[in-house]
Amino acid sequence: MRKFIGLLLAAALLAGNVAWADIKTSTTTATRDILLVDEDEPALAQTKVEEMSQGDFAVSLSTDKKDSVYSSGEKIVLTFKSEKDSYLTILDFTPSGQIVVLFPNKWVENNFVKAGQEIKIPAEGQKFAMRAGNAVGVDVVKAIATEKDVQVFNLDNKQLAGPFSVLQDAKMGTRDILLFEEEAESASATDPLKWTVASLALMTKGDGPSGFATADGQEAAVKMWTNVASYLTGDNVFVKFLSDKPGKLVSLVNIGASASENNLLPADADVSLKAGEILVLPRKDDKWKLVASGKAGKDIVKGKLAFDDGTEMELALEVTVEED
Repeated sequence: MRKFIGLLLAAALLAGNVAWADIKTSTTTATRDILLVDEDEPALAQTKVEEMSQGDFAVSLSTDKKDSVYSSGEKIVLTFKSEKDSYLTILDFTPSGQIVVLFPNKWVENNFVKAGQEIKIPAEGQKFAMRAGNAVGVDVVKAIATEKDVQVFNLDNKQLAGPFSVLQDAKMGTRDILLFEEEAESASATDPLKWTVASLALMTKGDGPSGFATADGQEAAVKMWTNVASYLTGDNVFVKFLSDKPGKLVSLVNIGASASENNLLPADADVSLKAGEILVLPRKDDKWKLVASGKAGKDIVKGKLAFDDGTEMELALEVTVEED
């Protein structure tokens, strides 16, 4: 059973035990080679993932820990700032596929933030707390700032609303969201909504592989993680990066339980990272995918990034796969 975490206001998710296997680059779950295929190849139909991304004005979102790694039960404090007056909604995308509204909430209903004002959530003296859940894993927290007071999350159907609308595909085994490519009908062509999203990846640490890595240095602060920390053979694998500096991913290698090294990037792949935006691999237009296959065991995924100033940074994470 896969391990998950929850970043919660008052509850936690459960975790289970896992076994082990390899990750390979492939166009289907039956082959382990890297093959470029037509965009309409049916085998790729369930591999498209895109993170919510919008940047009409500058905002910042950070945690009270530089690496955003927490122990179970530890309190979490978020800090937000916007260059424009805005209305703030903070959502937690949990590994189980849930969307939890962290702010506004029943303790703080007013979500207006003045331009240049740095706010902490929770602020000192407020009667609520955010704590890391009991299970090990990664949550993605998104701060959505809108120029107008609009409905971001529909509490009746637990779905994002309007221009933030999303589709979820449970078959992919990933908790992240799929964006509609067409504009929402509620957005006016003459007066489009201006909004920005800032993302954070938070890790609850524990025993065993976590599917998460973080590195901080003069080059950049970078996080790398997988959609889950454990897989069944044949599952799609998504590797994700978040950097506070722009750069490129120059290599992505998996060292499997068999001790073989597998290059997970096609030779001609050009993979750029934008500062503050989550990069998901494979991207929605890529003609390849990553699947868990091969000998059961623990895998190490290593990524190497090069930044615009000529410096480089390496990260490594561990995942497991259970034979199906």
